[in-house]
Amino acid sequence: MATLSLPTLQVADTTTASSAPRVTRALNSCGAGTRVTVVDIDCAGDEACRLRALGLCEGTAVNVIDARDAMLLEVRGTRLALGAALTAGITVQLVARA
Repeated sequence: MATLSLPTLQVADTTTASSAPRVTRALNSCGAGTRVTVVDIDCAGDEACRLRALGLCEGTAVNVIDARDAMLLEVRGTRLALGAALTAGITVQLVARA
């Protein structure tokens, strides 16, 4: 009986710094000067709908302008002021810190 020899599959390591998993956090934990991308909006239905209507959607880039009592954000060229309770329900990924 003949033996069949199959080639070994070589898998290259494609993990790079840009494809490494990023850590997510609540938007209200980000400081002023931070640039983030929205990952998830976990708010009441009407609040989430209103945020999306204002341009704050999953995948949107956001600049944190001020992070004192309320957060002042730059979203798609517009500034939005959101309270801490609302920003606690918005999950983001860190893009850059000033």
